[in-house]
Amino acid sequence: MSEFQLPTASLLAVAMLGGGALAAQDARLDSAYTRIDDACSTTQLPDEPVYETVCPGHGAWTLHITSGEHGAAAAYIGPDGTRSETVYAPMRGLYGSFHTVLEWRLEGGEAFATIHRYVHYNPPELLDTMGGVEEPNTLIVTALAAEGGYTVCPVAYIDASTLPDANEIARDVADRLSRGWDCGNEVVRFDVDLESVDAYLARVRIK
Repeated sequence: MSEFQLPTASLLAVAMLGGGALAAQDARLDSAYTRIDDACSTTQLPDEPVYETVCPGHGAWTLHITSGEHGAAAAYIGPDGTRSETVYAPMRGLYGSFHTVLEWRLEGGEAFATIHRYVHYNPPELLDTMGGVEEPNTLIVTALAAEGGYTVCPVAYIDASTLPDANEIARDVADRLSRGWDCGNEVVRFDVDLESVDAYLARVRIK
């Protein structure tokens, strides 16, 4: 499916709400933050140099991070006890890891999306082949209520190395796109060529 394929009708309706409706909705939106710290537990997988870290999330959510020599990936266990598919970072570095702070976007106190920074790392000998940036940063926006229920999948990658308003863009993606997101869509990549949700919606409308 194309990255700019038209979202479902319900998603487009939410994204294009009028100013009054958005204002009322925004009054119920908030953020909570959890950390990857001593409250988490880490175990090594048998016979592998791979570790799984389990951290309490917001409310009844749990975050699972699997990390190895070259990077890390995340999964979530929702309030219904179901473990999600694994959420991967884009390939922007030979190595990488998640930041210790995870943002949860809330509506009426219930989490519907997360925003998590992933820090990539490129050794000097690979800079020329990996875009010339030693430590590119990506904000990963993950839907927790895609397609209804507790369906989890990544919605967008925001290039936090080139976009000065990356945090605001990530929240806008979470608030306007994640609920009802079709997990069959490709992950949207926001960078200097696609700098806002409005620009994304303009593109999908003309496809």
